[in-house]
Amino acid sequence: MTTLSGREDVRLLLQVARMYYEDNYTQAQIATTVGYSRPTISRMLAQAKEIGIVKVTISHPLERILGLEKQLLKLLPLSLVRVAESTENNALDSIGQAAAGLLMENLKNGQVLGVGNGRSVAAASRYVPFADRSACTVVQLLGSMPGGLPSWGRDAPTICHHISQQLGAASVRMPVPLVVDNPALLAPLMREEKVAAALALGARADVALVGCAGIHATGEGNILAEYLTDSVISAIARGGAVGHILDHHFDGEGRDVPTPLTERTLALSLDALRKIPLVIGVAAGGDKVEALVAASRGGILDAIVTDEDTAALIVEHARRRD
Repeated sequence: MTTLSGREDVRLLLQVARMYYEDNYTQAQIATTVGYSRPTISRMLAQAKEIGIVKVTISHPLERILGLEKQLLKLLPLSLVRVAESTENNALDSIGQAAAGLLMENLKNGQVLGVGNGRSVAAASRYVPFADRSACTVVQLLGSMPGGLPSWGRDAPTICHHISQQLGAASVRMPVPLVVDNPALLAPLMREEKVAAALALGARADVALVGCAGIHATGEGNILAEYLTDSVISAIARGGAVGHILDHHFDGEGRDVPTPLTERTLALSLDALRKIPLVIGVAAGGDKVEALVAASRGGILDAIVTDEDTAALIVEHARRRD
């Protein structure tokens, strides 16, 4: 067949291309319909690409997200990354669902799961499906929030109980406060049989699911807000803290930053957390970016779950530091 260029020729190319790419006709079926040989139809389809009638696009809505995950794995010393689609309505639901999925992919029956507290971890717990992990144990990694917060579903014992119910697993909880009034009370509490057993089990966990917060503890329900006295704020600034996990502060390199709260906080230490084989940090928002980067580079987190917008900010921040 000669090269097509006229109006009727273009019409024929459009017809052949639509039949093949949109209507899923075979080349033989098209040849029968339009009255040309199958080799001629093949040449028509090739010409349709050459002159721009047919443009092949390979894409998927997840392509950018998968690209961000790949960049994060390259920029940060992480073993796993899960980026959820950013949503205008409820980012917590988005990252919660992604975190639950990542958790279930990596938690094997018979393993110990340690859990923290906070909105992101609570969101993840809501998406943990019913599954047979009856040989697992779910353990609380820090004390309980004061003031009725368990009813919000974001306190560690509530999260611990809910996940264990979904998995049919045993749960180990600590009936003690997260922050004690008097530092002198902390050591005796940590020696209490149930507390010591829970912390020892938490230190031997195979997987941990924790939140990661920036240093600005504001907003309703933020457990640290009422404890940010002048002395605590000064210690945070003096130590260059950028975030906290299990309510322990750390600096831009992931190193512990002691504050007056440290000697009053009942929680697994960051050093013990680092020894857990897989620690999944769940967080989203621009105020968490520096904390997530520091916790990853400091060996506190082995995996992060965040949303698309936060992931892009992390990539930008990590590149600036490099």
